[in-house]
Amino acid sequence: MKIACLWIAVGLMAGCKKTNNAPGSGGNSYFFANTEWAGTAHTLSQEYDLPCYLRFNSDTGVSVYATFTWLVNGAIQFVDSNVGHITSIDTSGGSMLISVNFPQSGDQQVYSIAGKNTLTGGSTTSSAASPYNTFSPHLQLCPAKVPSLHGTQWSSKKMTGGGPTDGMYAYPDVQTFTFGSDNNLVFYRNGHIITYTPTDHIQILLYEYNQVGRRVYFAGFNEGSDLLIGYFGVLAADGTTMLVDSRAKTAARLPNYLQTIYWYGPPGVTPTIYQQ
Repeated sequence: MKIACLWIAVGLMAGCKKTNNAPGSGGNSYFFANTEWAGTAHTLSQEYDLPCYLRFNSDTGVSVYATFTWLVNGAIQFVDSNVGHITSIDTSGGSMLISVNFPQSGDQQVYSIAGKNTLTGGSTTSSAASPYNTFSPHLQLCPAKVPSLHGTQWSSKKMTGGGPTDGMYAYPDVQTFTFGSDNNLVFYRNGHIITYTPTDHIQILLYEYNQVGRRVYFAGFNEGSDLLIGYFGVLAADGTTMLVDSRAKTAARLPNYLQTIYWYGPPGVTPTIYQQ
């Protein structure tokens, strides 16, 4: 059984007018066609930069995944992916500048690729998107081969620096666990396996994880409330680091600025876990 697709990938968009030849245009192919990029995206009014995954497609489409929170017609809307198309590629200045239009948000962005392995950028000054619906990525090019998570164990790091949190695990929901070979999750606390029985349909779904390339849909475990908490992860280029976030802000034990003591991890830092 797989996790319910609340994070469904949307269709790719194709076709655009370019100042230079681009993938799918019948001209030269650029090196970034069909490549994957992982890192973070800075957004407005968030606790930390979000885990972010971006893919360039050969049909000139661009797909971006993150736990976006948009403001649409005065209401908060959760958005898990944003699809755009390349409108131009400029290499005249010695660097590569890629202009992208995102119809869903009305955003216009420009990306700069340095050294063929680092992508940065964000919205243009003329972008029509609400500031809440924009993002600024900072990503690294990923190897084509994606490692399988089956059977791997992961952990957050322990906090240091003195004070009441010294020696405690950051992001305690995901402090120590294993991606089981049968797609189940195995959680550990104090070196012992947690015995947990899902209590409803949602908890049953969360008990299994789903790896879609470098995107990972899984759960953390809050032993205090005896509940599984849905998480989204992006497997970094090194294959042994994962940037994570959760929509369940009131239940997930992640940093927030309302705390006077940061029990769950350093403020303003994207939560990160590591393969052991």
